[in-house]
Amino acid sequence: MVTGSVRAKAGRRGARRYLVDEWRDEAMPVNAYLVEYPGGFCLFDAGQTARAAAPGWFPSWQPFFRLSRFELEPEDEIAPQLRARGIDPKEVGLVVLSHLHTDHVGGLDAFRHAEVVVPRLEWERATGLRGRIRGYVPQRWPAGLEPRLVDFEGAVLGPFGSSHDIIGDGRLQLVPTPGHTPGHAALLVRDDVRSWLLVGDLAHTAAEVEQVAPQIAAWCRAEGV
Repeated sequence: MVTGSVRAKAGRRGARRYLVDEWRDEAMPVNAYLVEYPGGFCLFDAGQTARAAAPGWFPSWQPFFRLSRFELEPEDEIAPQLRARGIDPKEVGLVVLSHLHTDHVGGLDAFRHAEVVVPRLEWERATGLRGRIRGYVPQRWPAGLEPRLVDFEGAVLGPFGSSHDIIGDGRLQLVPTPGHTPGHAALLVRDDVRSWLLVGDLAHTAAEVEQVAPQIAAWCRAEGV
């Protein structure tokens, strides 16, 4: 599901990017994925909140947020989209986050009842004052958020070096894919027939995966992912 889009400022060097009001024509989609497995529904990333498109949502002192702007309406949020498909957000018992940037956690308010899974390294880098300086917005997360933190101590899985079997049956495996952030992770989803790799912000197209992570792309082709 696409929970709105984000548009970046046109490429300019140095301080000019902050001073000139020119935006790229192409907007990037903000994605979230619903996975149905024998135990229920799992959400991979929670998308963005429509409040992010309003003035004042992001801290004015953080220059990062002046380089991008979000475009979405309330009905674009993940919870209304689930309801439109006949799914109550309360049916989602598990939320797995690739990382903690605002456009991947913005919809978490609708899933306070669910178990949230986050890579430990990502959580440690995103919380506290240092997290805010790095461009995270923990003050906008649901109050009292206490996720299950993952250390990637599981078996080697393909090119990933390690893994974490989230539900214990091999159907949902979190794998480390550092790059976009040091703690970034992807989700390998398997059923009895085939597999899918949900890559978060590792890349936005299959062609980008070939460019930024050719070893992962080669493994996916070999495994039929």
